[in-house]
Amino acid sequence: MRLILVTLLFSIIEEAYFNVSGTSLSLLPSDRIVIKLVGEDNSWYVSCQGSSSESLQWQHRTSVDNLVNISAQPQDRIHSERVHKEGLDLVFRSVEQGDEGEYICVQMHKAGSSVQFDLVVVQPIHFGKTEATQMVKLNEANHRIKCGVTGLPFPSVTWRAKGQNIRNNPEVSHINSKYEVDGTDLIIRNMEREDEGSYLCKAVQNVVGEDGTIKYSDFKDLVIDLKIEQSPEWLDDQVGGQFYGYVTGTANLTCQAEAEPPPTFQWLDAENQPVKSGKIVNEDYKSVLMLPVVHHAVFGAYTCIAENIHGKLEKVVMLTEGAKPGTPHINPLKIYPDGLDLYIEEPQAEMFLRIEGFQVEIKEINKSWDQVIFLKNFILDKKNVYNLDGLHHNTFYHVRAKSRNKAGLSDASNIIYLHTTGLNAYPRLGISSRAARPDNVSVIRTCPAVLLTLICLIFEITSRLL
Repeated sequence: MRLILVTLLFSIIEEAYFNVSGTSLSLLPSDRIVIKLVGEDNSWYVSCQGSSSESLQWQHRTSVDNLVNISAQPQDRIHSERVHKEGLDLVFRSVEQGDEGEYICVQMHKAGSSVQFDLVVVQPIHFGKTEATQMVKLNEANHRIKCGVTGLPFPSVTWRAKGQNIRNNPEVSHINSKYEVDGTDLIIRNMEREDEGSYLCKAVQNVVGEDGTIKYSDFKDLVIDLKIEQSPEWLDDQVGGQFYGYVTGTANLTCQAEAEPPPTFQWLDAENQPVKSGKIVNEDYKSVLMLPVVHHAVFGAYTCIAENIHGKLEKVVMLTEGAKPGTPHINPLKIYPDGLDLYIEEPQAEMFLRIEGFQVEIKEINKSWDQVIFLKNFILDKKNVYNLDGLHHNTFYHVRAKSRNKAGLSDASNIIYLHTTGLNAYPRLGISSRAARPDNVSVIRTCPAVLLTLICLIFEITSRLL
């Protein structure tokens, strides 16, 4: 009788032990939702602890609600590993979209003894081949701006249009509303020319836990320019155009037209034949005909044609003989670590064409003038002082300038041999070139344009030795 009681007691204790151990399984880390980006190739694992390795098994619940045992082969991308006597690790070498779902660690031979987590695989937000510029015909009653957003979980989309935030809300959307979000696209009703402009498509992606808290969040936006198709219209007020040039120079004839889609440009000579000489530089809404004026026959009438699928415009412009502007003379006023103030003496106007400004060119002393590192065009300044910045400190440069009028550019001025100051000088306070020169003050010499760089260098070295 005692033997029977002892046996029953041990059976009760054993059953109680296994029941307790069946409820003691745990995960490390303990997150019940694990979020990974698709394509991650870094290895990671989740450890199931609370029982011996031999008694544990990892399983994956598939999309059709089947339980599949996880392989124990280490060469498999997803497999289980028995690292210690207790516990079983679930190892991922990388993450694919099909890995998403529930992973369960079960204690074999003990029904109901398990612990699990959900793997959420995120596909980042992507706008695909959505066009950043979209065209619309003005006579369309309604137009759809396309925003091809993808991602998993699928993102929610809102739009920003003309200062308004538009959401996909059936209770608010109405057939008479100006804007409506349809899926991920924006519908604009009763199109007008004022509807042309920029629209913002914003996509938000969230992963929400069982307790309602956000476990993962991301957003991206894309600015889409909506352009209304139209036939070409001249951007300048003049029907014709007047340009000037001089023999041995290069004349620039400019033609600007607004159109959607952007127009194509063509230039014709006085015989209405395509221009064969020179160079044509086309931009979306602008065309420049660069003509070398090799003789007087180049002067005359030229025709600019702007055309797109909706229409065509023609404009006759005149190239008239002018005069090359006079050569300026330059002097430095103040030197800085990153530039200088330059005084440019304005030459007298030639014929009826006044000086409109100057082109300043800077190069390093060991470079040629076709390798300038700084080229800036200035309009006339009443004080004739022009600020140049963006240079390197304690560096040697050559500086020159050219006058500009409607006929083109002048010959180059005298050349300044410039040595920018060191960083220990007061930046942007400047040092007068006529002031007494301490050791850290730069030296400036001016050389006629015809002298070689070598002569300037020898002169500078000699002055330092003296």
